[in-house]
Amino acid sequence: MIYTAILLLALCLTGCNLRSTYPLMGGLAGGAAGSIGGPLVGGLSAGAGVLAGEALKNKDALIEAEETIEALSHGDVSALVAQGMEEHKSGFENFTSYIKKILIAAAVLLGCYLAIPIFIAKRTARQCSKTEAEKHLTRAPFPVKPPSRNP
Repeated sequence: MIYTAILLLALCLTGCNLRSTYPLMGGLAGGAAGSIGGPLVGGLSAGAGVLAGEALKNKDALIEAEETIEALSHGDVSALVAQGMEEHKSGFENFTSYIKKILIAAAVLLGCYLAIPIFIAKRTARQCSKTEAEKHLTRAPFPVKPPSRNP
């Protein structure tokens, strides 16, 4: 029970990315597998597991370095420039998407603001037509003289 709690605590403290837990998992797996051979073999295999975990953790950086070395060996300058611009490209795309969201929100708010007079005019027109209809349905406040029968 206590080992499970320690393992969960260690996993929670390693960060948000699961990739950062690879050295810990490699050390645990190597130590557990090496414990069969004794303390020295357990320690060596735990160290090997940590090294393997670090290699897996930094796999993307190793692939990027390999591509850079390959481009340098072939003298391909355009590939190096394209590689360097990829990180700036993603930043610019994030910026443009943020501006796009702001503009969409502003358009929605402007549409709501411009729709208010339409609803106010509609309500006012209903009230005016209702009062005009009531004016024609009421009687005059004074009695009307009937027409005389005398010629």
